[in-house]
Amino acid sequence: MRIGLSFHSADGYPSGVEYYALGLLRGLLGIDTKNEYLVYVNQPDLVKQSIPPAPNLTVIPATHCRTRIARILWEHTELPRLCARHGLDVLHCTSYVCPAIRTSVPYVVTIHDTLALDRPGWCKPTNVLYFQLALRRSAQVASRIISVSQQTARDLCRRTSVAPSNIRVVYAGVDDVFCTDGGVLRRRRVRERYSLPDRYILYVGNIEPKKNVSTMLRVQNQLHERGLPHKLVIAGKRSWRARSELKGVERGVASGGVVWIGYADRGDLPSIYQMADVFLFPSLHEGFGFPPLEAMACGTPVVSSSRGALAETAAAAAILVDPDDSEQIAAAVIAAIIDPQLRDRHVNLGLQQSGKFTWASSARATLSVYEEVSGGDG
Repeated sequence: MRIGLSFHSADGYPSGVEYYALGLLRGLLGIDTKNEYLVYVNQPDLVKQSIPPAPNLTVIPATHCRTRIARILWEHTELPRLCARHGLDVLHCTSYVCPAIRTSVPYVVTIHDTLALDRPGWCKPTNVLYFQLALRRSAQVASRIISVSQQTARDLCRRTSVAPSNIRVVYAGVDDVFCTDGGVLRRRRVRERYSLPDRYILYVGNIEPKKNVSTMLRVQNQLHERGLPHKLVIAGKRSWRARSELKGVERGVASGGVVWIGYADRGDLPSIYQMADVFLFPSLHEGFGFPPLEAMACGTPVVSSSRGALAETAAAAAILVDPDDSEQIAAAVIAAIIDPQLRDRHVNLGLQQSGKFTWASSARATLSVYEEVSGGDG
């Protein structure tokens, strides 16, 4: 088969959706030398820096798609023509939306969550307007939809007219970089590079409404009141509609209880996870949730929201909490710090749980979807 994958990065700071596409592509190339992969991407260097060269990989730059409007026009007009021109057997659009017009080439689209449909107030107005139309249309046009969790599959059925039989749940994987120990010297260099405190609670992710940063700040204050020396380290960039959250972070930084290191280099994240006493993730809405699994793979106990897909992916390996209850969250964080048996139990459960999510298994399941829609076996 000739398989096309399409994905785009909005800026120079990849997040979950981009890492999904890169991890899946790496997994596919790792298990499949027979089929040919053509990758359409607006930042080709992102692929070249992350994916080793392979004889069955061709990167096709779409470098003119730097703006949102340019990307949308390209995706719905030029991309279908490229499918035909390049003789594709299947096109996989890895980020929510596929071309609005059906062609002879079957589409597979990965839909990561239904946030823009469920909680439009947490999203950019332009995203809401676009996804209200394009996501629903993609659900109709795609030959198969890949959902990254059972929760997202249920949300899709609730929010669109898609039939459950058209959805395939394929979990994402945890990158191998989080499954290795960089050593003491590496951790020391990372601590110095980001000026990390001796003891800290860690959050990794964007600063945006759904991530519940305001509750994390309240938890940090409660820990301080109870005499714990830990600071809250936030590793992530500001995202949309984050003005109030950002003000809270800045107040926390000024008071000395919060360390905001910004967007951390991917290669440094394992050390940042490993040096944290607890990883905290009280998110209000997740379609999958990479960071808790990454923290688990690094041997760090996780206190996680029980909402959305997190109860499914982090599951009992995390200490699950009500994300609206800062007292409960603070109690869970303290327990993970001071109770060695609880801590060891969740570290071991976390290592087991994160090990269930590999890009090789994700790639095999995704390749089966390609074969299903193309009518071939490679």
